[in-house]
Amino acid sequence: MSDTTETMSTQTARYSSVAIALHWIIALLVLTLIALGLYMDHASIDDPTPLHNLHKALGILVMLLVVVRIIWRLTHKAPSLPQDMPKQQRIAAMSVEGILYIFQILMPATGWLAMSAIAAPVVMFGLFSWPNIPLPESVLESGSLSTILFPLHQWLSWFFAGFIALHILAALYHRIIRRDQIIFRMLPERCAPKDDAR
Repeated sequence: MSDTTETMSTQTARYSSVAIALHWIIALLVLTLIALGLYMDHASIDDPTPLHNLHKALGILVMLLVVVRIIWRLTHKAPSLPQDMPKQQRIAAMSVEGILYIFQILMPATGWLAMSAIAAPVVMFGLFSWPNIPLPESVLESGSLSTILFPLHQWLSWFFAGFIALHILAALYHRIIRRDQIIFRMLPERCAPKDDAR
């Protein structure tokens, strides 16, 4: 196989349909959570609305889906990055990807722990109550943990949004400036450009 053919094959390799579906479902849910979070910044936690409950339920759902996605990723090899991609960009891409995975677990986990610290129920779409994390009675009575976790959750969300923006900008850079096929790794095959047909 020639170097050109090998590079093209690497560039057009895609994630599995399951990985692609999980990526876009989680992405949509995360963007929804960010929008709800911005709304909640201007609403009192002492007077929760249905949107508060939706935010909490979606956060737990994202956490569960991310666990599934990580398990799938560990058991299914990801497509290789383009061979002509500079080493520094490879390191940056893998680092940002890893950070995004961490945030997708850390954000709902801190939210869940914060709600547990005030013994507030998380009702999953009106169907059942998600269990709180067991905490010592002294922690629940003092309220000290919740005063740390709620601001932490809020600040982490801004960092998370920043890395999401960086991820999107990197995808646009590869498509518009480098003009490689890396963005199509996470898109269904029917979305590939016609000149990429094999």
